[in-house]
Amino acid sequence: MASERITAKRAALRQRIIAVALEAFAARGFEATTTVEIADTLQMTGPSLYHYFGTKEELLYACMDFILEQLHTDLSAAAASKGTAQERMVRVVRAQLKVELGAGGAASLVNAHLYGPNYLTQVLLPERSEALRERQRALVKVFRDLISEGEASGEFVVADTRIAAFNVLAVIQYASVWYRPRKGLRLSELMDLQVSAALQLLGIPSKPAAAPTQSGHK
Repeated sequence: MASERITAKRAALRQRIIAVALEAFAARGFEATTTVEIADTLQMTGPSLYHYFGTKEELLYACMDFILEQLHTDLSAAAASKGTAQERMVRVVRAQLKVELGAGGAASLVNAHLYGPNYLTQVLLPERSEALRERQRALVKVFRDLISEGEASGEFVVADTRIAAFNVLAVIQYASVWYRPRKGLRLSELMDLQVSAALQLLGIPSKPAAAPTQSGHK
């Protein structure tokens, strides 16, 4: 029993380290963030932090792997839920937006270190980069499979399934680059607009906005 409690406590602390590091990397970038800063935020010593992650690169990998694993779990569940292809696509898009926009720019961090300039992509060891790209490919497959279902049922009309999947992902992922919660759109409004934009890429027209009501004297 004691060993189980210790294991659970260590697992919880490891996850806490990932959460703090993820926030720091997303806010300041990998290069500008030090392990000392992360340890200070956690009220840990440097050696204690290195007990869980031997290098800053290993910690970055753990952060990126966590985000991609969470995305795949949530998107797969949404895609496998009941309903039409369109209804499930709406859930998938919302599920990804929730993670992308709720991770404080972490999703942009993942893309930068996998597909950005060399000085960013070369931070990770080649085998770790490939493992993360494999996770990315699994995410794309969720979209491609669902789009294929929608094509077969006549709900979606696209010229190329693969390109449509990448275009939908681009609409979702870029939102985390420019969206600022305290400026302009509310999160719920943004999600509605992004869902509509994604569906338009699949051949589903957006619903017209309701006409404003007129008031005045007769």
